[in-house]
Amino acid sequence: MRAKEITLDACDLEPPGPYELATTTLKNLQPGEYVRLLIPRQPRLLYPWLAEHGYTEITRHINNEMFEIYIWSGNDADTGSEINNLLK
Repeated sequence: MRAKEITLDACDLEPPGPYELATTTLKNLQPGEYVRLLIPRQPRLLYPWLAEHGYTEITRHINNEMFEIYIWSGNDADTGSEINNLLK
């Protein structure tokens, strides 16, 4: 199975825009889908929300101006495995 990526570019959004964009999208996430969030800062308020709602994330610091965050349902082991393989 190939997981479907939903890319969210939050680079031009001021807080709380990235949080609102991510949580709204994640509420509609289907099995086999994941979110790739591009953001110029770590979304510190998003991390507790993800944990509370059963999501798993991997945050990568791409450079001084960009973070890339992969988010998927904690119950979706196949998607999690695919993302982990992708990021190797």
